[in-house]
Amino acid sequence: MSRSARARVLAAPGFALAIAMAAAVALQDFSGALPLGLFNEGRETYAWLARASLAVALALAGIFGFELARGRATPLGGAARGLLASLVLLELLVTAVDVLVVSPSGATGPALGGPYREAVSPAGTRVFLKRAHPGSPLGFRTPVPDEKQPGAPRILFLGDSYTEGSGRDAACNYPEVATAALNAARAARGEPPFVAMNAGVAGYGPEESLALLRFLREEGYAFDAVVLSIFVENDFSDDLPGTERRVVAGINFRFPRSPFLRWLHPLNSRTARYAMFLWQAARMGRADDAVQRGDGNCRPPPPLPDPLPEELRDLVLRRYASNYGPEPQLAMQSVADALAGLRAEAAQAGVRLAIVVFPDRIVADREIRARVGLSLDLDRRNELAKLRAFVAEQAGDTPVLDTTETLTDGSVNYRSSDTHLSDVGNQVAGKYVGEQLAERLRSGAGGAP
Repeated sequence: MSRSARARVLAAPGFALAIAMAAAVALQDFSGALPLGLFNEGRETYAWLARASLAVALALAGIFGFELARGRATPLGGAARGLLASLVLLELLVTAVDVLVVSPSGATGPALGGPYREAVSPAGTRVFLKRAHPGSPLGFRTPVPDEKQPGAPRILFLGDSYTEGSGRDAACNYPEVATAALNAARAARGEPPFVAMNAGVAGYGPEESLALLRFLREEGYAFDAVVLSIFVENDFSDDLPGTERRVVAGINFRFPRSPFLRWLHPLNSRTARYAMFLWQAARMGRADDAVQRGDGNCRPPPPLPDPLPEELRDLVLRRYASNYGPEPQLAMQSVADALAGLRAEAAQAGVRLAIVVFPDRIVADREIRARVGLSLDLDRRNELAKLRAFVAEQAGDTPVLDTTETLTDGSVNYRSSDTHLSDVGNQVAGKYVGEQLAERLRSGAGGAP
């Protein structure tokens, strides 16, 4: 083989890989193939990284293209080949460590990385869950494992961190409060009590809740009623079309469904996601502290600080802009498809389904509106109501329990640090939901026994 042919053989793979990487970046981040992107936070930082990735890929393509055209290897080309080889080897090593050690798919494993893991049912349904702990092999926030076939009627609660629980412990979480209120009404009518199965997982959207419902059924769990939580503030902006959530470094990251984008975009590599994890690590919790955070006594939150913390102000305004700004970033069809799937799944299981709607904090909390300088005139109130109306429309004949009016104008209903419900808010919402469920789950009225 001549020297020029050997040089072209060396340059061709690098050129092809660099071109493919550049095409993946351009397609994912600059063509609108993923119209809502991959991230809801840090978009500006991600955009800068995407531009840098595109520039590096094009530079590598230029180096290897020069070698191909000239038929001559160059020192710069040798350095570029060494860089690509090192990155590929690093990615293989990180992948092996992640799959085998940090993020194993089994229920047990070392407590490394973040709090999440993936699980797959016998039928192939994939979900992400919190790590197993003594109270739950599925990582749910409960001190006692849920039986697959309970000896009493059971109500399954699905949703995100609002369902998993933002109260200091189980007695201060809306699903448990709702079940207590439901059972009090049933006891007065001489009906048997329900037991609650709190299957809320922080980070879930309606798509993930649908997958978990299928997963639990395929795993053999039985229940008599299902309650899905919809958090208007972020459930319409989290389930981004064309993407799926996968666990890397114990974190549920969002990836494109396209294998081309997944494997050839540098920012979708496990190495890149591990770098993101290290940046996020200080903010993450673990499954083993999710069962109880207090002494069982529910307490009101401290007053909103004055001035309002910048983190809380930015969170509220960013989510408000995502939902109702001039260019809202909404995944309406994803939510509609998930609700249709949940209705079909519940019908197939022969159980009653109810949907609980939690409002944006900026809608329900007058004080925080005043602090961020947002007034709600009639037109704006109508704008804010559109997502709640969309849920009611997509629910069909499924009962929708909207907690907006119940939670309205009470900062005490929210934590002072974020937009989660406080102990008081969980109790207020839980009591309302429980009383509403009591009317919809009456024995002999077409509901559960």
